[in-house]
Amino acid sequence: MQRYDLVLRGSRVLDPANSFDSVSDIGIRAGLVEAISDRMPESETDRSIDLSGLWAIPGQIDTHAHVAGMSRTVDPAIGYRMLARAGTTTVLDMGGTGDNLINGLNRKGAGLNVAGLLALVPGLTIPSDSPSKGEIATTVSGALRQGCIGVKILGGYHPFSSETTADIVSECNQQNAYVAFHIGTKDSGSHLGGLREIPDIVGDGRLHVCHVNSYCRGVIERPEEECVEAISIMKDMRGQLNTEVYHAIPNGTNGSCDREGNVIANVPRNCLQAKNYSPTFDGMKAAILDGYASVIQQKGDDISYVKGSEALKLYESSKTRIGMSFPVNLPASAFSLTTAKNSDGEFIVDAVSTDGGSHPRNIAIQSTMSLVKFGAISPLEMSKKLSLTPSRMLGLKNKGHFTEGADADITVIDPVSGEPVMSFVAGNAIMANGKILGTGGTLLVTSAAERKAEKSGIPFQVIDLGQSKLYKGF
Repeated sequence: MQRYDLVLRGSRVLDPANSFDSVSDIGIRAGLVEAISDRMPESETDRSIDLSGLWAIPGQIDTHAHVAGMSRTVDPAIGYRMLARAGTTTVLDMGGTGDNLINGLNRKGAGLNVAGLLALVPGLTIPSDSPSKGEIATTVSGALRQGCIGVKILGGYHPFSSETTADIVSECNQQNAYVAFHIGTKDSGSHLGGLREIPDIVGDGRLHVCHVNSYCRGVIERPEEECVEAISIMKDMRGQLNTEVYHAIPNGTNGSCDREGNVIANVPRNCLQAKNYSPTFDGMKAAILDGYASVIQQKGDDISYVKGSEALKLYESSKTRIGMSFPVNLPASAFSLTTAKNSDGEFIVDAVSTDGGSHPRNIAIQSTMSLVKFGAISPLEMSKKLSLTPSRMLGLKNKGHFTEGADADITVIDPVSGEPVMSFVAGNAIMANGKILGTGGTLLVTSAAERKAEKSGIPFQVIDLGQSKLYKGF
C-alpha cells in the first residue's frame, strides 16, 4: 500500500510557523501534509512531481481581493481564475454578496478557498447612510446568514458618519463578524485624515484596516511622514487591527459622476486633484486622454487596463459608471509599510495583499519576492507575509504552515523569476505554469451560513472567527 497520494520532491520548503527552511520532499495524503523529509523512498508513492530548484511555501492567502462585486461592466468572478494564475490558494473577497460568491464559484471557480464580506452600500445592502443600531444589527446578522463572514465599510465610496461607522464596527465585534474598512467617513476622507479617526472609531474593539498604503500617497503630509504616522497609529493599536498593503502602482476605483458632472467618490477625486485635474467629468476626460487615468475593460476571460481615446469611448458609453485606475500608489510607501517592525521584531503590517482579483494587478508574490532579492526581508519572512499571518488573520488554523496534518495548500515559486509556477489546494493541483487546472472551490463561512452553504451544493468549511487574530482573546 502506498503511503502517500503525492510527493512533491526537492523544493526549498519554507515554513515560518516551524522555522523550517530546507530542501525537502513533501508527502501528501488525503489532502493533508503527512510528512516532510530530506528524501522519501520512491516506493512510497505512485505519483511525484520534481520541484528541484523551486521554492514551496504554504498556499498564498490573499486577504484583500475582489471576485464577487456588483460591477455592471466586468464579471468580477473572472478574478477567481486570475488569482489562481497568480498562485493564490485562499482569498478574502472584499465586497460583494453571498449569492455573488456562490454564483461566481459555480461559473468561474478555479479551485480556491473563498471567504467573502458583504459590501455596505446604502439603499442596496443597508437601508441608508444613517441606519439605526437595529438596522445595523440586522444587516450584520443577515450578511452572516447569506454566506459572508462579515462586512466591509466602503468609506472611500459610500461613507457613513464617524459615529455610524463606529456603531457598525461595534456591532460586528458583538456578533463576532469580520469587519473591514476602506478608510473614510463623512467627517474625513480616504487618506491619512481618515486613518487618524481609527482609534476613536474602534475604541477597545477590533477592525481590519484595508490597504494601508492607500492612505500614504501624500494627500495630507509628505508620503514618508504619512507612513511614519500610519505606523505609529498601528503600533499603538497592536492587537486590535488586521492590516495589509498591496504593491501594485495602479489603484482600483470608478469614474462615476453625478448629474452636475462632479466625480462622486472620494478616491477618484483625490486621484484627479493629486495631478491638478478638476474632480469633474471634464477633468476625468482630460486625465483619460493624457494617459493618467485608465479604464477597466473585459474581453472574454481577461480584464485589462485601456488608455487614451479607446478608454474615453468606454467611459462615455458607460455614462461614467465604469471601473478605472490611476497610477497613484507609491513604491516607497509600500516598501516602508511592508518592512516596518516593532521593538519585538514583529511586522507592523500583517500581510501583503493584491486588492486585485478581477483587477489585473495580482502581483503579491512577485513583489514580495522582489523584497527578498533586495535583501529587505528573508525568504521565511516572505512566506510569513504571504501565508502564515494571513491564515491567522482569518482563523484558518490548518493553513499557512506545513505541520503534519495541515491542509496541503501549497504555492510553488521560481526564485529566479519570482513567478508562481504551481499551486495546490488540499493536495490537488489548481494551477501549473499559468494554466488553470482547478474548478469550483470551497466556500468559507461561519456557522450562521451552514444551511445556506448546504443548499448551494458547493463544498464548504465552517470557520470560527473567535480563533482569528482579529478576535482571539477579545
